[in-house]
Amino acid sequence: MSLNLNALNDEQKKAVEAVEGPVLILAGAGSGKTRTLTYRLAYLIDKKIAKPSEILAVTFTNKAAREMKSRIDELIKKDISPLWIGTFHSICARLLRIEAENLGFSRNYTIYDVDDQVRAIKKVISTLSVPQQLYSAKLIQSRLSRLKNQLLYPDDIENLDRKDGLYEYMPDIYREYQKYLQENNALDFDDLLIKPTELFDNHPEIKKKYASKFNYVFVDEYQDTNKAQYLLIKKLVEDHENICVVGDEDQSIYGWRGADLNNILNFSKDFPKAKIYKLEENYRSNKFILDAANSVVQHNQERIGKNLWTNRDDGDRIKLYASKDDLDEAKHIVEKIHDEMYTKKRSFKDIAVLYRTNAQSRVLEEALHKNAISYNIVGSIKFYDRKEIKDIIAYLKIIVNPADSISLKRIVNFPLRGIGDTTISKIEKFAEIEGIKLFDAMGRVNDIASISPAMSARVVEFHQLINKFIGLNSKLSAVELVSTLTSETGIMHHYKTEYDQYESESRVANIKELFNSIEQFCEERAKEKKDVSLTAFLEEVSLLTDVDTWNSDSNAVTLMTLHAAKGLEFKVVFITGLEMNLLPLQRNSANIRELEEERRLLYVGMTRAEENLYLSYAVTRRKYNQSQSTIPSLFLDELPQELLEFSSGTEQKGAAKKGKGRSRKKKIESYFDHHGSSQVSDDMCFKIGQPVYHATFGKGQVLGIEGSGDKAKITVHFKDEDIVKKLIKQYANLSAVEN
Repeated sequence: MSLNLNALNDEQKKAVEAVEGPVLILAGAGSGKTRTLTYRLAYLIDKKIAKPSEILAVTFTNKAAREMKSRIDELIKKDISPLWIGTFHSICARLLRIEAENLGFSRNYTIYDVDDQVRAIKKVISTLSVPQQLYSAKLIQSRLSRLKNQLLYPDDIENLDRKDGLYEYMPDIYREYQKYLQENNALDFDDLLIKPTELFDNHPEIKKKYASKFNYVFVDEYQDTNKAQYLLIKKLVEDHENICVVGDEDQSIYGWRGADLNNILNFSKDFPKAKIYKLEENYRSNKFILDAANSVVQHNQERIGKNLWTNRDDGDRIKLYASKDDLDEAKHIVEKIHDEMYTKKRSFKDIAVLYRTNAQSRVLEEALHKNAISYNIVGSIKFYDRKEIKDIIAYLKIIVNPADSISLKRIVNFPLRGIGDTTISKIEKFAEIEGIKLFDAMGRVNDIASISPAMSARVVEFHQLINKFIGLNSKLSAVELVSTLTSETGIMHHYKTEYDQYESESRVANIKELFNSIEQFCEERAKEKKDVSLTAFLEEVSLLTDVDTWNSDSNAVTLMTLHAAKGLEFKVVFITGLEMNLLPLQRNSANIRELEEERRLLYVGMTRAEENLYLSYAVTRRKYNQSQSTIPSLFLDELPQELLEFSSGTEQKGAAKKGKGRSRKKKIESYFDHHGSSQVSDDMCFKIGQPVYHATFGKGQVLGIEGSGDKAKITVHFKDEDIVKKLIKQYANLSAVEN
């Protein structure tokens, strides 16, 4: 039976059948984007236009890839296992497993997460003249990631005109860091994206191989691609131009991590023969929600433009609540959750509470907990970030890749073996002199005269233990290997005996859950006739995102940031903190592009709601241990009053009602007049408790002021780096975040 396209509307059907040449599908929120993309992939295979092995499909999350693959399988009932489908990171990791040796790595390379990267940077900067009291390893990691996403290399940044003093050291840090990764046979997340481009540039024959293999390329969420991703796709399709990208410029919300909105805005310039299809019928939200969201986003200038519409009923008006403070805001949300449950028979899982920053979740959590409302937080401590799991994962990384010194140093003395830092430093020095890996140096510890025979024996015993499991890796299944490992290394015994009963039971349960996850991984991959090795499992774990590990079937209210909510939908959505400096959250309030991204973020949040949408702001909010007055978000004035139903927990009942918008606009204009410049003027006086921003250290709060005028010394606690600095006002380069 051939594929039936009757489930598609006219525009979706046109997009599915336009299989040759460049195609841009502008898919508005809730417009059936996944259905269209799924049918298009199925159509190519069903009509024998392309074999599954000739198709590359890039999705935004691993969860989306699994869902899409499952839907294709249901539509055409054919073997699609040769189809390459996944996120950019997973696709690139797969490609690099095949081609790593052409870049000087072995195929069993380790993928370093942020924690691993920070540890590596600490090691690197310890050998350089970097003032570590000014520039933390975490800050450096963030800057390195930003440079890599822009495809900038050490030579590119040496002559950049930067006011930030850190950039004086970045070229050397960058070079030594990359050298260190190579020595450890490791790649970080950003390398996964940029190394394939380097591979194609340095080996044209390899680029030709993959460009010829993938005759049809699909990219979902194209508006959130960065420079490295853009160039990689461009290289793959430049000969045949059979590229289909799906996206929505109004949902581009990742500029802060390198995404370039111009990639989708300029698609027709990159591919002059491109056909454009606009999916404008929304199947998700009621009319009031959709009209309100459209009214907000239409204030943006950087748009291709489309007009979302729906055949759904008007529904309920959007509820806007002005709370007395953040505690009142949380209390109001609890009350409305109860209302939704009792009047509309909602389940907890139908409801999401969204916020701009993770810090906002604490008050919300406390209110939900006190009222016995079950909730899940997307973005809290991930399962694979728990200590007991990371300890075992570090062992597995060493078994797969003995060159990984970061993982090796994590577990060499865990559980306790009496092998201290001094001993490790001596072995590291020996390894450097001999030009060998740290793990290999441990095998020659008896050659190091400064290490006692008793200590050498401990190191040798550890080295032999790891070598034993390296040998077992090819003989045991992944589950058997991990079970044996946790027993013989004493890890399971450690977690059973070193903590109180409750914590021991919790940690042991997590370890057993790890066994389950490995077993499940192997079973699912075996069905698909895919690699079930330990290397494959570690790769999947490294690339998991918050949304990938979120259990959408759990009957609990979902708490998450607006960024994390992308691609999801709920019957009821609460969006909190609609205040200046929170939503929009801008480092430089004069930056229009930044403001437009914040507006798109609100648009994304609003369009997650199917039936009911609640917006709220607090007249005062506790920040930096102080209660501070707020200014309602300028975005509220972009909402048509006839779509809103206003209520207030304050005495200022008319603060957001129709007729009061003009006075609020004046407050907002005054705010921009005062904060429009990123630099503090010479005559501006700082106050104790005032929030400030510094390009290097991030957000901070003034703790004290000595003297006056330009020579005044300002003491600031920088929260991001958790450091206290005393700066001279004239040279401080501080930005006033708010009064």
